[in-house]
Amino acid sequence: MSIKRIYTVDDYPLAAYVVKRTIESLSRHQCVVSDFESPALLLHRFKQKFEEIDMVITDYEMPELRGNELIKELREIKPTIQIVVVSAWLDDTTGEDRHLVGKEVKALNPDLILSKPFPPKWVGRIDALLEKNCA
Repeated sequence: MSIKRIYTVDDYPLAAYVVKRTIESLSRHQCVVSDFESPALLLHRFKQKFEEIDMVITDYEMPELRGNELIKELREIKPTIQIVVVSAWLDDTTGEDRHLVGKEVKALNPDLILSKPFPPKWVGRIDALLEKNCA
């Protein structure tokens, strides 16, 4: 079984760390997860090692670089990267134009959208994506 390399980012460092530890502990795959509290730092590291990375799990609402901006940058570098968006604000509104965050997220065509708090068996959904990538 090959090692799966995942980057995860959340402006709340504990959240990114919990994602890292949960996946490494519960995944059916051997995963190496790197956690970041800065989307800019994740992007910088991704540019250096993008060929090795299988998946990016990103929060949506972050300062300095929002999830939508990060996703566009990641896909310009590696169009096939699997992206999971995590947000506590999926049913809320954002910005002056009052677009639903959920609608905005779906328009980016991520491979998976997860709400915070995480739904039951969410690691199984991550595993299914990783397996799809192998097929």
